[in-house]
Amino acid sequence: MHAAELALQYELIGRLYDAALHEDHWAGLCEDIAAAFGANSAAALLQHAGSTGVAAGDGQGWLPTLLPHLERALQLRSRLAHNDMAERCSVAALDALATAVVLLDSGLTVLYANGAAGALFCAESPLQLRGARLAQTASRGAQTLAHMVGRAVRCLEPGALSGPAQAPQSLCLPRSGHLPLTLSVAPFMLGSGRPCAIVMARDPETVTASAEVLQQLFELTPAEAAVSRALAAGASLEDIAASTGVSVNTVKTHLHHVYSKTSTRRQGELIALIHGSTATLLPPHPVG
Repeated sequence: MHAAELALQYELIGRLYDAALHEDHWAGLCEDIAAAFGANSAAALLQHAGSTGVAAGDGQGWLPTLLPHLERALQLRSRLAHNDMAERCSVAALDALATAVVLLDSGLTVLYANGAAGALFCAESPLQLRGARLAQTASRGAQTLAHMVGRAVRCLEPGALSGPAQAPQSLCLPRSGHLPLTLSVAPFMLGSGRPCAIVMARDPETVTASAEVLQQLFELTPAEAAVSRALAAGASLEDIAASTGVSVNTVKTHLHHVYSKTSTRRQGELIALIHGSTATLLPPHPVG
């Protein structure tokens, strides 16, 4: 093998793995590889390797050396594309949730926050997003957010022993004039291998079911869905009747139709079904 040919071989192999990581380099490299072997495309080399379908170029003698690298580079690109899609889907799903989700390091620096977090951790909240940090303004004894996040991160560090710290920890923070804010903290390992903590919080006063989703899930009429949604939000039959301008008997009739369509028998079962369904998964209006 000539020195120039050997240099070209090493150059192309090196560029293969570099281009596998950079989308904007891949197309040009494939053209260069095809040209080096007199083929129309890099894919043609894989399809016709060893046959007379590939025109003989000066470098075709080392085609068997290059092909395994080309195959591995293609596999690497496929895995990276899959991981990228999974990450994009994960972020899209988190941003669509009504639950506030925040990733924190041990210093409470925010590594990621979804749209709901920005709406929930505002100036009136016992947890507030202040620049790049999540600050706690209301205490609950020794169990603080900083304490729980620290435990969650430490249990993922090298040499840490498995134990109770790896289980999710929960905290209830009081709010003046409102129901308390509830949150849970769990260990979370980033794809880069960096340990952090994931914080998930919900405002019990804003968790509502979507009437539109209830209609689709259980084939309810708009009136039946409205009754179901109000019940799940804690309203009584009398409250629903007063707010909708109908009689209590009419509300009861809607409710019995809902029981039949949802295979439930009492209000508690229906409320549990609604809160366990996707009707409360998304916020009434998109956040973010």
